[in-house]
Amino acid sequence: MLTNLKTAHAELHAAIAELEAETQRYEPEEGSLAAARLKLTRASSRRRALIDQIIPTLRDLSPEQKSRVQDLRRTASDIAVQSSRHIGDWTMRAILADWQGYRRASKAMRNAMQQRIAEESSLLYPLLGGPAQDASRPAFATLHAPIPI
Repeated sequence: MLTNLKTAHAELHAAIAELEAETQRYEPEEGSLAAARLKLTRASSRRRALIDQIIPTLRDLSPEQKSRVQDLRRTASDIAVQSSRHIGDWTMRAILADWQGYRRASKAMRNAMQQRIAEESSLLYPLLGGPAQDASRPAFATLHAPIPI
């Protein structure tokens, strides 16, 4: 399960980087922006489903670990609501009407997603038998994100 979670996180980092590159454009490119948003939504959904599979399998947790896992599970629904709201508010029509507003909103959501990945990896990787991802060292996909020109 650790390998699957690391893969899901890497895919999510890559999708976040792709959307970030799209939002660096002076004006939106509808086709590639829609594709990047869809890719991010699908990667996030796969990661959420995997987390939902992992959490019930965790055993022999300390009280602190149990509390952190419960917090992770509890905040997942809040984050899903925020994400759904963001997607619903920022239709392609709304994006085209307020590109700068979308860029700001998208950056906030991407930052929140990166923070969530860091929280998940620091908690779940060790519980699944691996080292925690060092938050001070971004994942490969983050380090090698496309550089906007």
